[in-house]
Amino acid sequence: MMANRLVGLRNQIVRSFSTSTALLQGTSAAQSALPNPTEGPSLVAPPIPVFGLEGRYASALFSAASKQKKLDQIDADFQKLDRLLTQNKAIGDLFRNPGVTREQRMALINEIGVSDMTRATLETLVDNRREKKLVKFVSVMNRLMAANRGELICRVITAKPLDDKLRSELDSVLKQFSKKGEKVNVETTVDPSIMGGMIVEVGDRYIDMSISSKIK
Repeated sequence: MMANRLVGLRNQIVRSFSTSTALLQGTSAAQSALPNPTEGPSLVAPPIPVFGLEGRYASALFSAASKQKKLDQIDADFQKLDRLLTQNKAIGDLFRNPGVTREQRMALINEIGVSDMTRATLETLVDNRREKKLVKFVSVMNRLMAANRGELICRVITAKPLDDKLRSELDSVLKQFSKKGEKVNVETTVDPSIMGGMIVEVGDRYIDMSISSKIK
């Protein structure tokens, strides 16, 4: 069944990603009008376009880190945050929980242990009541930093582990979405709850081809 899905995977991804790209382009004008408290007068352009409020925070942080030559430090911070949020979803839930105080959120940030620049950005996120954006902000920042390293992050969720043949076929399909000279970094995760099929995320593009989503 999985092999049959991989045969038409590229066409499904192309169709779905084309739709999501059009939606992003349609909302970008409205999003650009949103205020960004961290944005300075002259930004260093990020390596890829990022959208939404979380994208504006990410662009501002990238610019500041670039000017201060701290991109490697910021990159390490957000890889660490991504691992923590992936391994322990309760952390993300704490930031979304309205019953958690600012002091408790800041104590958690300090406990995680990140650089001063990253901590200041997260503090701004909290002070401006944008803490619910934390998970998306971390995701956007990691995509941005991966692009800066010349990588394209692809995340794939399947109900069962992929065998070597299927993994090779999937890698080949996903590589077609990369730019010339761009390294494709494929991360696979097993989640039996999706029942079958797969969920694919390539950069800022997302497609849910799981059986559970079709049932819903």
